[in-house]
Amino acid sequence: MPADLILTGGTVRTLDRVSSAARRVAEAVAVRDGRIVAVGSAEEIAGLRGPATEVVDLDGRTVLPGVHDGHMHLAMWAANRPEYSIDLSRATSVQEVVDAVARRIAERPQGSWVKGHGWYEARVRDLDGRWPTRQELDAVSPSHPVVLVHFSEHAVWANSLALAAAGITAATPDPEGGTILRDADGEPAGYLVESAGDLMLTALPQPTRAEADAAVGAAMQQLLDLGFTSVTDPMVGPGLLRQYARMHNAGGLPLRVGVLLHWAGLGLPNNADEIERALGFSGMVTGLGDHVLRIAGAKLFADGIPPLRTSWTSRPYGEGCHGSLLTDGETDEARLAELTGMVEKLHRARLQVQVHATGDRACDAAFDAFAAAHLKDPWPDARHALIHANLLSPQTARRMAEHGYCANTNALIKWSVADALPATYGDERAGYSSPMRSLIDAGLHVADTSDAPVSDPDWRQGVECLVLREARGSGRVSGPEERVSREEALRAWTIEAAYQEHTDHLKGTIEPGKLADLVVLEEDPLTIDEHQLHALTVAATYVGGVHRGGPGL
Repeated sequence: MPADLILTGGTVRTLDRVSSAARRVAEAVAVRDGRIVAVGSAEEIAGLRGPATEVVDLDGRTVLPGVHDGHMHLAMWAANRPEYSIDLSRATSVQEVVDAVARRIAERPQGSWVKGHGWYEARVRDLDGRWPTRQELDAVSPSHPVVLVHFSEHAVWANSLALAAAGITAATPDPEGGTILRDADGEPAGYLVESAGDLMLTALPQPTRAEADAAVGAAMQQLLDLGFTSVTDPMVGPGLLRQYARMHNAGGLPLRVGVLLHWAGLGLPNNADEIERALGFSGMVTGLGDHVLRIAGAKLFADGIPPLRTSWTSRPYGEGCHGSLLTDGETDEARLAELTGMVEKLHRARLQVQVHATGDRACDAAFDAFAAAHLKDPWPDARHALIHANLLSPQTARRMAEHGYCANTNALIKWSVADALPATYGDERAGYSSPMRSLIDAGLHVADTSDAPVSDPDWRQGVECLVLREARGSGRVSGPEERVSREEALRAWTIEAAYQEHTDHLKGTIEPGKLADLVVLEEDPLTIDEHQLHALTVAATYVGGVHRGGPGL
């Protein structure tokens, strides 16, 4: 039978696991009914040409498997695009932040909310070790509630009107797993950490259904133009799942979306009873859905993040603290018991569990919970995963690899914060942080991801960061021994993300039988100057053999 589509006359890099290096390179690929039917030389594939076949001359371009961001908050990133939220990622002073807020206020009706995101205390240099205050925003926002989300999404800076609208007062207690910073009089200072931030975010006006769908649709098109064909959204509650399902049923999901169900943590009760209650009404299992929208698993939070000193570590931060687990409980033992119980309940329900764990103690605790659940109820192909895994040790990584478990790292975040990490961790741990080489050498499946909107979802920059490990600001190399090869980096954004999602039999490499999700590049990422990987040019993106993004050929 003839092919529907043939891409020929270029370099096809299959990135599959089993072929020799020579056989991982071809000249052409043929597609029929949305799947790859053949990969080979131009001459071999020409035999599949028929009268109705669309033949695309690659003219020396490179074809890769479609890119898969295995951990990006799709709807959240959509809501943080410039038309909806002020980008503060480059702000270097409080005054720059305040000026940006003032400019946005001048464009908005009186009383409307103003949102921003991306500020980072290590870049806002005049904070000088203190946290920002509501008064600094009040000076330019007497009539507009203002909410500015930390680059990590784990903290919020708000003005007095926003605090009042959210009902946050001196009498408001700190929620479980969060802190409301207070001034000398006990009043909210305007800075809310971890789950306390959700007290504010839940007060934000919600978009209409049409507005939400339009934002996600525009965001997906931007991703397609960058070469993405799949994403995994790691915090999907019932409302967002309904939105994705509605869009899918209307033909409005042009790329593939895997979801991690999110029922506990960061603004929600973070305990085993909450998980049991949710499971009692859901009936969800990993793999439910189709090739466009499917349930990948569920997400839990073990600890916080290093810049806020909420990451649970064995060695203390400079201030002497170690962080802690964020699960409910008054002691480490109680919090560990909750984490173990939560993992066990999800595991028994046959939902893959992905746990946000940044500190080494949190990583160890999450793995111990995975292993305990498996011992009670074996599930050989669970593929449980650690999210971030900043300080995951090689020893624990090897134990995880024995079970087929995974980690997903964030080279883009490491790139952004590398210059500030020595002040957080010390030089040794700062270099080791996000230890891609060590984890791969331990035999672990490792996907690299953007965690957008924490970082911009640009896989090209992510690949460059994995290869070079150079800091965004200074260009200093952070942990040169943790560099990986270009092919390993590309696999981290393709087949390893698919493995993590239990879909590596469907996508992630260019092989016959797999979905025809492909990205065509003007340059070859394996031969271009490594400092130019971030500038790779996307010519076309195909999802199921249909041109969905990029200018086309």
